[in-house]
Amino acid sequence: MKPAPADLPPPVLPPAPPATPPTGGNWGAGRPYDPAADRPAALTWLTGADWRPALRAAVAPTAVLLLAALVVATPGGFFPYTVVADPPSYGERFGTALAIVLGALGTPFRLDIDTGGPVGSEDTSATLIRAVPMTVTVLWLLALWLGLRVGARRRQERTGEQQTRRQAAGEAVRTAVVAAAVTVLLGLACGARWHPGGFTAIDLVPGAMRPTTFESSAGWVEGAGWTALLAGLLAFAVHGTDALRWAAWRNRVVRGWAVAGLAAGRAMALSVGLAAAVGLVVVAVQNGEEDVVGGLAGAALAFLPNVGLMLLGLGSGAVFRTSSDTPAVEDGDWYRGPREVEEYSFFDLHGAGGDWRWTGLLALAAAAVLGWTAYRRRLDAADRLRLAAVYTVGLSLLMLVSGMLDSSEATVHYLGRSRAAGFESSVALVPWTLLVANAVWAAVGALAVPPLLAARDRRARTTPDEAPAPPGEEFPGGAPTVPEVVVSDVIGSGGGPRPAERRPEDDGPVDPSVWSRRP
Repeated sequence: MKPAPADLPPPVLPPAPPATPPTGGNWGAGRPYDPAADRPAALTWLTGADWRPALRAAVAPTAVLLLAALVVATPGGFFPYTVVADPPSYGERFGTALAIVLGALGTPFRLDIDTGGPVGSEDTSATLIRAVPMTVTVLWLLALWLGLRVGARRRQERTGEQQTRRQAAGEAVRTAVVAAAVTVLLGLACGARWHPGGFTAIDLVPGAMRPTTFESSAGWVEGAGWTALLAGLLAFAVHGTDALRWAAWRNRVVRGWAVAGLAAGRAMALSVGLAAAVGLVVVAVQNGEEDVVGGLAGAALAFLPNVGLMLLGLGSGAVFRTSSDTPAVEDGDWYRGPREVEEYSFFDLHGAGGDWRWTGLLALAAAAVLGWTAYRRRLDAADRLRLAAVYTVGLSLLMLVSGMLDSSEATVHYLGRSRAAGFESSVALVPWTLLVANAVWAAVGALAVPPLLAARDRRARTTPDEAPAPPGEEFPGGAPTVPEVVVSDVIGSGGGPRPAERRPEDDGPVDPSVWSRRP
């Protein structure tokens, strides 16, 4: 027999064929289709984020603006030159009224008038009015706030979690973009151009005379910027409430400024509301026998907060100034003459009548409201200083935008000769005087009034026959119940005592006792 063969080496296998190269596209590659793969980052953010809360929140403020424009456009005699010329149609009145209403969002109103005349001549004037009808602004902010609250509540019910600062900032940016876009659309759609007609010279000599033309418009660029700012801040305040509470719970300084801001806002709202009610009475009295909803009083309804802020500033000691350019003529040409300035203050009324000194009661009432707020919230000295600072800055900013600026330009070209003139008039409070006046009254209200109220209460509670209760019998009727904590009111930034088992670094629900306590 043959011996067994030795173990042979394993056979050499042929090399494996090269792998199939990947295809350039998705077809046949086995990868799912992603529509956002090649999309720009900005477009992904615009289409991928949840924009529905911001869109829903913008519905009610837009309805407020349209409703206000309908109210303004309804009276047939609202627009000038309707006595000697044919009045504009309702569509033209509504477009102009919408341009006026957009002034509530910081949009200047512009009216261009071409007075017509012989062909080849030019006689035009442009008037730019900057005035903020704060009644419409307040209604717009209130409608937006309600829409944001509904959206935040729905999100809380759907997710069951608190929003972070980043999420709140995203909602604020989306709300600002949507609100600004609405302002831009309304600004582009508002305005009107019409020919009053009614001039027989145009009919007698056809082609020899140009008709008079009115054209109204709104500066929607400025309005979009202010709308984005207001809507973004309000949206961040609503959606970022949870994050702000947690930051206030962790940081004493943040809690102090947050408490001061909330308390100052409520005190300002009450004081300005009282001053606006007084302003309505003053305007109605000045209007005489005319109906309250017509004439000067009817127009003042849209500017009630403005009137109230002016009266409050005058009563606080700020200087009320009216200024205007006087037109002058030299060699047949118009030019800007010397500026006429009239100033009135609580201490020097310049013959305006001593009755205006009654506005000092508004300043006293505002200081009392601020002091009562600080005392009721149990604010300490540091918190009262913050309250005075926030109140001074906030009220001064409101008074700055409560005035009116009217500027006009006119151009005349006739028989080869041109001339132009510009005029300006304003009604406002002098900035540095209102800042000083508000600071003084804020210091009186926030720093001086609370100690007086506390001393009064101590004297009322202490009687000669009163004796301290024995130990263990401080509460004869039983221990008092712990008040229910509700996030609706503001107390001092010191807040309630922190639980011993919790640390600021721990995650968990925010203790609302740093914000409110309602028995």
